Amino acid sequence: MTIIIFFTLTCLGFTFAQTPIQIAQQAQQAYQQSRYADAVTAYEKLIQGGYHDADLCYNLGNACFRAGKLGKAVLYYEKALSLRPTDEATLANLEQVRSELTDQIDHSAAPEWWDWFLQPQWIMSPNAWAITFGVLIWLGMGLFWYIRRKPTAPWMPWVARGVLALAFFVMLAAALSYWHDHQNPSGVILSKEATLRIGPEQASPAIRTLHEGTKVGYLDKIGSWDKVRLANGQEGWLEGKSTGRIR
Repeated sequence: MTIIIFFTLTCLGFTFAQTPIQIAQQAQQAYQQSRYADAVTAYEKLIQGGYHDADLCYNLGNACFRAGKLGKAVLYYEKALSLRPTDEATLANLEQVRSELTDQIDHSAAPEWWDWFLQPQWIMSPNAWAITFGVLIWLGMGLFWYIRRKPTAPWMPWVARGVLALAFFVMLAAALSYWHDHQNPSGVILSKEATLRIGPEQASPAIRTLHEGTKVGYLDKIGSWDKVRLANGQEGWLEGKSTGRIR
């Protein structure tokens, strides 16, 4: 596992007794000295201070994994991927952590067409799709403006149309990613054990016992209970305090 040093913290106006860069340096030093619990504490100070960055979440995931906090490791790797979906180091580390989890959830029941339909979410973040859409729109309109002002090759109008058509599909991908983020919130079990129940109460019959690091999708909420769906399609209710939200 590697650790990434980030330098943009100095640009943020925190009110810590220490500056964010000092806390980050302490976390890095603790990690390098194998004081992983101290590294987790330092990185979490930055999170609590309102700083959210893919590198920070990745580093915190590494520290949690080394400290034996598998649930939090999965949570922060997933948070890092929500900000930088194609990062190879994060994907590899997440896969390594998942191989050590107690619950090896079968994904075979998950509808493959639905996974394919949500693929834009894993290519780029919603903001990246939106920025790409803006760039393509300006490029397409700029090409049409140039074509109208100066003589160009016969194929140039087709290039401009192609750019605008691509912008349309990128817009759809951006909308799908935003919809996925806001309509399909997900989380990770942080408790060592959590009981999935038929209903939102302690007296409700248990379906199964789940363990830290298992990813869930949120479907509904009643009081302090969350209705969740597992990767294999199984549904039930969990006490909200047992999970941490990725988004």
